[in-house]
Amino acid sequence: MPLIILTGYPCSGKTTRALELRDFFIERIAAAQAAQKTGLSAPSTPQRCSSTDDLRSPTTAITTTIYPNLPLDPSEVARISCLKVHLINIDSLHIPRTSYRDARSEKESRSTEYSAIKRHLSRDDIVISDSLNYIKGYRYQLYCEAKALLTPSCVVHIASPPEKCRLWNSSRTTSHAPDPHCPASPGSPLPPPDVMMCILPVEGEAHKKQLTTATPAWEEDILENLIFRYEEPNGMTRWDSPLFTVPWVDEKMDCEAIWDAVVGKEAGAKIKANVATIIKPAREADYLHELDKTTQEVVSLILEAQRNGMVGGELKVPDCKEVLNLPPTTVSLPQLQRIRRQYISLNRQHAQAKNRIKELFVGYLNTNI
Repeated sequence: MPLIILTGYPCSGKTTRALELRDFFIERIAAAQAAQKTGLSAPSTPQRCSSTDDLRSPTTAITTTIYPNLPLDPSEVARISCLKVHLINIDSLHIPRTSYRDARSEKESRSTEYSAIKRHLSRDDIVISDSLNYIKGYRYQLYCEAKALLTPSCVVHIASPPEKCRLWNSSRTTSHAPDPHCPASPGSPLPPPDVMMCILPVEGEAHKKQLTTATPAWEEDILENLIFRYEEPNGMTRWDSPLFTVPWVDEKMDCEAIWDAVVGKEAGAKIKANVATIIKPAREADYLHELDKTTQEVVSLILEAQRNGMVGGELKVPDCKEVLNLPPTTVSLPQLQRIRRQYISLNRQHAQAKNRIKELFVGYLNTNI
């Protein structure tokens, strides 16, 4: 199902928004499950739903109060009730923030994220990529993965100014334990998970939110480097659309619009596979050998017929429904070999059934000799 790509500066509030979006989606799915159990009637009391995807561990359950807000179409309710939500970020994958210091370790970290997203992405799973996703080429790669499964995707841009990100990062520095994965502080003791506080970049009463995990600060040089290299999404490009921009001053994001874009009834109607995203079927093990052997047999048959004095007319080919029409002049061996090489080149990448190779090659010869 859908892939939601969050992008923004480091320490811009992506995880806060990702949690908000995840909770909204879980409520909708749980409401569909409750409605399905009661024959599409609203439950008289709030239901409880457990999700298997927490910020750090996919096996940790969270509990959400459900309020039904669903379409009345039973098939739509059944489809929504089967969905699952996965939140993937560098903390859930235990990727240290120091890995963004040099190109090699950053590439390895990005590969780990990409593999996790690809592993969870399916027709029945909603994947929220809560990572930097600051490279437009990487966003395009994720877009292609979603399109290959004929499932929608969208980009959510957390628009926080760099000065706010620096301020919030400095708040983390004074409020959080060091990054437990950072080589510079091996074995640093951490407070118990139930007392860790995460300073989240949202103004107002929701400025502080207690989580079951700490969010370490970014080192200043890494933060500045990532801000400098950030490639802002462009809603005019197909891989960055639909694009939802969330200003840092907004207390709540428009989760309803995102839901309609990626899960709504018409969300995947316009997605069509193309040559770049269609998974090619595996060819038979000895296909190339059979292609070479069969075409050579037909060429040898033509040469043998010409040696026996046959010029022009119809030549029957064994085990083939197609009849070979020879021209009124002798066809030379170099000409036949050239046509044969052309046919092999055309069909090397597009595998055919082995029992049709001879028939199709005879048809190709009839057109080209």
